[in-house]
Amino acid sequence: MSLKFWSIVMFGLFLASMVFLAILAAKENVKGEAAVDEEYYLGGRDTGPVFLAFSYVTGSVSAAAFMGEPGVMSVVGWPYYWIVIAIIPGMIFPALLLMKKLRHKSEELGSLTIPQYLGQHYKSDGIRLVIAIAICIFYLFPLVAQFKGAAVLLESFTNIPFNTGILIFTIFIGLYVAFGGLRSVVWTSFVQGIPMFAIAIILVVTALKAVGGFSGIEIGLKAIDPNMLRVVEPRGPNALFPIEGIIGVFFYWAIMFVSQPYLCARFMSIRDTNKKTMGVFLTVTLVLTVVFNTLYFTGLAGRILYPDIAGDYITSQLAIDYLSNFLASVMMIGIFGAMMSTTQSMLLVVAQAIANDIYVESINPNASGKQVISVTRIAIGIICVVCLILTWFNPPEFLSIFLYLGLSGIGSCIAVPLFASLMWPKATKQGALAAAIIGPIAYVIFEMVLNFNLWFSSMLAVIISAIALYALSKIYEPRDAEEEIATP
Repeated sequence: MSLKFWSIVMFGLFLASMVFLAILAAKENVKGEAAVDEEYYLGGRDTGPVFLAFSYVTGSVSAAAFMGEPGVMSVVGWPYYWIVIAIIPGMIFPALLLMKKLRHKSEELGSLTIPQYLGQHYKSDGIRLVIAIAICIFYLFPLVAQFKGAAVLLESFTNIPFNTGILIFTIFIGLYVAFGGLRSVVWTSFVQGIPMFAIAIILVVTALKAVGGFSGIEIGLKAIDPNMLRVVEPRGPNALFPIEGIIGVFFYWAIMFVSQPYLCARFMSIRDTNKKTMGVFLTVTLVLTVVFNTLYFTGLAGRILYPDIAGDYITSQLAIDYLSNFLASVMMIGIFGAMMSTTQSMLLVVAQAIANDIYVESINPNASGKQVISVTRIAIGIICVVCLILTWFNPPEFLSIFLYLGLSGIGSCIAVPLFASLMWPKATKQGALAAAIIGPIAYVIFEMVLNFNLWFSSMLAVIISAIALYALSKIYEPRDAEEEIATP
C-alpha cells in the first residue's frame, strides 16, 4: 500500500476517534457535579494525574518539537541543544512550586481562568483585562504556527494542497474544541500522546542509524559548518545561543513558559494535590519530556541527509524515506496529534479570555453558565477564521521562532504577577498591574526594536517586570493592622 493510502486511512481513523472522544467528553460535562462552566473550562477540577501529565507535556510539545525545533537545530547546530537542557528541569520544578498553591487558591476564589484568578487575587479588574487582552493578541502567533504545521504535514504525506490542509484543520479543530471543552482536550491529549511517544523513539533511532550515530553527526556537521559543533554560538544578528542567550533560555523555561495560561489551566484542574498524585504527575511528565526532546537529534541528522531541504520539512522527509509506509503514516498522526494538543489548548484559553474575562466580567456579569459557553464557542469560531486568514496569506518561515515570539510576549505579561500571587503576599494590585503592562512592552522593545537576542530579551523583560512589581508594591504597601486601627 502507498504512503498516501495509509496516510489518508490513518488520518480518517484519527479524526473519527477524536470526534468520538469529544462526544464522550461533552456527555461527561453534562453529567458532572460542578457548575456547567466549571465542567467545560476545567473538567470539573477532577482530572487524574496521568491524563493531566500527558496533556501538560503534549500541550507544550506542539508542532515545534516534531517539525520546527528540529528545523531550527538543523541550521544552528549543537548550540540549540541548550533548549533541551533548560526545558527538562523547566517542566518539573516550576510545577512543584505552582501546582498545589494554584489549585487550592483558584478553587477558593472560584476562578475558572488565569486572568480571572489574578483579577480576583489582586482585586483588580484592570489586571484581568490587561492579561485577557494580552492572551488574545500574543497567542495568535503560536496558533498560526500550529496551523501552518498542520498544512505542511498534510501536504507532505497526503498531497493535500497547503491551503486546503489549512481549511480542513480549521474546520475540524474549531468544531472539536467548541464541542468538548477542557475534558475533551485532556482526553485526546492522552490518546494523541501515545503515538507521539512511540514515533519519537522510532524516528530518533532511525535518524541516528542513517547518519552513523553521533560520530557520524559530528563528522557531517564539521564538513558543513564547524560552528554547528560549538557549545556557545558565535555572536551575530540572528544568533540564538551566545552566552547571554544561554542564560536567558533558562529564565524562559523556568519562569515564562510554565506561566502560560494554557498550561496553568492544567494545574487548576487536577483532582487533588496529595503526594501520590503529585508523584505520578511529575514522573510521567519527566519521562515524556525526556523522550519527546530527543527529537532535536533528528534536526542534526536531517541537515546531513538533506542539506538543501527547508528545516520544517526534515522530520517528514525522514519518515517518508526511512520508515515503512505504515509507520510513516503513524508518525504523521503523532505529529498531527502534537499540533492538535497545543492548538486546542490555546484556542480554549483565548476563547475563555474573550467569553469569561471580558464578556462576563466586564459586559454581562449576570450571564448564565450556558450563555458563557455559547459565547466561548462563538469566540473559538472567530479565532479559527482569523488564524486561517493569517496562515493562508502569510505563513511564517520557521514554526519555532514564530511560536516563541508569542509565548515570550504572554509570558512577560503574566509570569511575575502569577509567581508573586503564590509566593509573595505583599504584592499589591498596583505592582501587579505595572508588571503586566511593562513586561510585554519591555519585551517588544528589546526583541523588535533593539534586536536583542530572543532569550535574553525574555529574561530582561521578566527582570524589569519584577522590578516594577516590587517597586510599586513597596510604594503602595498596605498599612499594617495596628496603623489602620490607630487611624481616626
